[in-house]
Amino acid sequence: TFPKSNPDTTGICHTNTGGRWAPELKFAGYDAVRVTGASYKPVGIVIENDEVQMVPADKYWGMGIYDLQNALDRDFSRQHKSVYIGPGGENLVRYASIMTEIHRAAGRGGAGAVMGSKNLKFIAVRGTKAIDIDDKNAWKTANKQAWTELLASGGFHEWRKYGTAMVLTASSDWGSEAVYNFREGTYEYADELSAEKAYRNLWVGDDACYMCPIACLHRGVIRKGRFSGMTHDGPEYEGVMMGANCGVRDLAGWMANTSASDDYGLCFISMGNVLGFLMEAYEKGIIQATDLDGIPMKWGDVDAMLEIQKKVAYGQGCGKLLGQNLRALVDAWGKECEDFAIETKGQGWAAWNTRALKGFETTYLTANRGADHLTGVDIATQNTRVMNDSLGICVFPQMAGFKSETMNALLNAAAGYRFSMADFWKSAERIYTLERSFNVANGFDRADDTVPPRMYKEALSVGAAKGAILTEDGINTLLDQYYADRGWDQNGIPTKARLEELGLGFVST
Repeated sequence: TFPKSNPDTTGICHTNTGGRWAPELKFAGYDAVRVTGASYKPVGIVIENDEVQMVPADKYWGMGIYDLQNALDRDFSRQHKSVYIGPGGENLVRYASIMTEIHRAAGRGGAGAVMGSKNLKFIAVRGTKAIDIDDKNAWKTANKQAWTELLASGGFHEWRKYGTAMVLTASSDWGSEAVYNFREGTYEYADELSAEKAYRNLWVGDDACYMCPIACLHRGVIRKGRFSGMTHDGPEYEGVMMGANCGVRDLAGWMANTSASDDYGLCFISMGNVLGFLMEAYEKGIIQATDLDGIPMKWGDVDAMLEIQKKVAYGQGCGKLLGQNLRALVDAWGKECEDFAIETKGQGWAAWNTRALKGFETTYLTANRGADHLTGVDIATQNTRVMNDSLGICVFPQMAGFKSETMNALLNAAAGYRFSMADFWKSAERIYTLERSFNVANGFDRADDTVPPRMYKEALSVGAAKGAILTEDGINTLLDQYYADRGWDQNGIPTKARLEELGLGFVST
């Protein structure tokens, strides 16, 4: 979903979300669903244990996520767990999400557009089968160890109370937040959008993914003002892209925009990146309101943001262009936009300003799926995250104390594997290198492992990180060492020797 140059080529995409759909699929007896080809009309897939059928979805097409979830509950049952797309996916927005449980999003990389290209509106699953464990005694031992690690960690309790919102103000204090389209890293109104504000004025309850002890998600209700009565989960940290990154200082307006993204099935990280870019381009006079169907894009204007989101989701007017990616906007409006188009490999950055956060340049430079804040700040962390993603385990428990050795013990006990930790880490290396090889085969190389010019041309000018800046020499030195440590050549291409060592001799780069 982020083409190199030929629209028929793309970088690899993987995306994930929490909730209950994946466990329900396992209870139905399946490890995965693979969907090939495309339907000539809107359809849904309904799975009930061994029975799998495609059903017409014409009546659901065009529905937002709120209405769709209610309709699926009515037409099937509340016991069915579903993943689905909104208008954004239907209209092939390059950063459309696959959604579940209304506010949970598999958002990065535009997987919702992939479902939309197949005319696939939803996959609903109901399963009632038992799941066998290969070695129950070993499982009990490893499970007890996992609980011990989590409960012994102070981070566990912080995650439980605030979720990712716990760093909303801290990141601003560090200078590492996305502020005014990454122009700065410290936000003067950060306290207005803090976890404490949400805790006192918005949140009404907690929620967890299936069987998760952390319960980091918080249900919220806006209680006054023109958005009164609106419900939404959050805020969470990455929502900064709709907040400080766009100069928003109204908590209710911020929540209204993230709620709209979810309802349309848009990744609010990428949408916030596009909105911040528009606001800066408008401020600089590069674009006018006429370029945006008459909408003036001033910093902090939550109504303008809502109007643009609707146009993007439905592919109306300027929304057709804005629903592509930042590279498309630079191509349309000129190279003078390039310095503040905050993307890598076509993927808009998440809400971490790397000039003040050492290690995050590695994350954004070397992530296989574009600017991915979850990939990891070094090879060891990247390998850990690879195994999290491959095993379907959320990264948050690991941040809260859950160890990789315990993860491997659970894997062995559940599936009957006999992985040593050396096997475990070699699998991670193999997966990461295979992903890189896919990108290389589609034309990506060192030239695409970049940060936006803003990061090495403009120092931060306010806050504790004032003066922080990256350098081109530093970036090149980092890449040289990273490629060498990965066993890739100096153009970032996995060497034949490395591929053979990892059991990937069949791969051609």
